[in-house]
Amino acid sequence: MKKKIQAGIPLNEVLRKDLKDPGFRKAFEEADIEARLAVQIALARERAHMSQVQLARKLGTKQQTISRIERGGQNLTLHTLWEISQAVKSKLIIELRSLRRIT
Repeated sequence: MKKKIQAGIPLNEVLRKDLKDPGFRKAFEEADIEARLAVQIALARERAHMSQVQLARKLGTKQQTISRIERGGQNLTLHTLWEISQAVKSKLIIELRSLRRIT
């Protein structure tokens, strides 16, 4: 779905309006999760003082794959996430939180 670009309107106002559309909201939330995970993977690799090439070798893959992962362009399995966490000597924590307030 193509959206007309609105000049001069702050992004948060455009998003507030667009997020009311359930389809847009779902796509936005999925992209947000992918982007956050990609950043966490890149930061963990950097904390481990590893290059993308070094991580790729450890995982038995190519540097281009690591680059796609770090850009959020890969649909990762839990197994792959675990392998990455082991390679960068990090603990993998997966958490589900309720969207509803618990009273």
